[in-house]
Amino acid sequence: MSHTALKTASLFLVFGLIWLAGYNRLLVPFTQLFPGLGPGLLPYLMNAFFIVVSTVLIYFIIRHDFLRNNTYSTQYRQLFYEHPVPMWIYQWGTLKFLAVNNAAVSKYGFSRKEFEAMDILSIREPSSIPAVLDDVKRTDKNLDYRGIWQHRKKNGELFYVELYSHTTRYNGKEARIVMAIDIDSEVRNTIKAKDIGTRYELLAQVTQDCIYYWDLLSGRVTRNHGPATMFGYKEEEVLEHVDWWKENVHPEDIQQVMDSFGECLQSKSMHWNTAYRFRCADGNYKYVLDRAHVLYNDHGNAMRVIGAIQDVDESMRHEEERRQFIRLLQEQNEKLQEIARINSHEIRRPVSNIMGILAMLDLEKNEPALNGRLFGLLQQSTAELDATLFRIRDKLQQMRE
Repeated sequence: MSHTALKTASLFLVFGLIWLAGYNRLLVPFTQLFPGLGPGLLPYLMNAFFIVVSTVLIYFIIRHDFLRNNTYSTQYRQLFYEHPVPMWIYQWGTLKFLAVNNAAVSKYGFSRKEFEAMDILSIREPSSIPAVLDDVKRTDKNLDYRGIWQHRKKNGELFYVELYSHTTRYNGKEARIVMAIDIDSEVRNTIKAKDIGTRYELLAQVTQDCIYYWDLLSGRVTRNHGPATMFGYKEEEVLEHVDWWKENVHPEDIQQVMDSFGECLQSKSMHWNTAYRFRCADGNYKYVLDRAHVLYNDHGNAMRVIGAIQDVDESMRHEEERRQFIRLLQEQNEKLQEIARINSHEIRRPVSNIMGILAMLDLEKNEPALNGRLFGLLQQSTAELDATLFRIRDKLQQMRE
């Protein structure tokens, strides 16, 4: 659109300059050619002609650009609505569906009108909604990959999808466009497969997260490339038992992590997520977000866990630096309050004493006994004031440190 405006303005400018340059030259022959027209009517008709021609040219330029942009817009809409993978656009903040393509309507079983009256939580399994809302709060708008989740069809059937999304604007609203790839068969085949390692790679290779499969009965954990790419471990350093993971969780975090997982199993929840620090191969710790799906047997016993560990170290450290800065400000505020209290109370007392003593001194009458006592009190008050000033200096020194 900006190119069209520039092109139209440039053309009008050129045409106007040409008209101004040739106006006087055309006026004389036209006056001779149409002697019957009055001296005011002929310039009016010539200027009217210029305006009409300019208007027609501008109209055709804008119309041509509109038709071309409309063709592109139609192609984009057709690409969205007829894309074979389910896609939708939802409003950021309200989570309301703004548009869905034909594949989403077919896959989920809701009509387009039903979708437009729903939000993205309506296609989630109810127990996963808190995790979804938490994930929305943590959404990094610069990252497209949103992980593996379970979605719900209109008939209640649950299936696994892998989500990709990015920020866009739709009808003037801030929104996210989402692509949901159906990987249900891959996930379920992975769960059922006897050779877990081979089948697991079908899922593990499609993400940069550290994906793991944890057999709760044996304690065996199968992982993708995550320990190497995310934490820097060599293949031979990574043990398959869950104890290897527990040993590398930060000692201050392990109890909270295990308590959280225990509460998840006790409540029979299918979803678990928590943040903690994990030790890298170089000995440093990295903040991670661990999200998992727990599978239960028919008796309600937890059997397997499929999870993804995501690197959130940078964002968590920024948050930690912010908290430390706030704590520092609070500590400095407390020291300033203490200094203010010392100024208002402890300095006033010796200063008042000194002023009172000076007022009582009478050197003219030469009373040695009285003046001696007053000088003693003056020395005591001066020492008290000096000590108080040293305390203020120490407080200021602590603030600088």
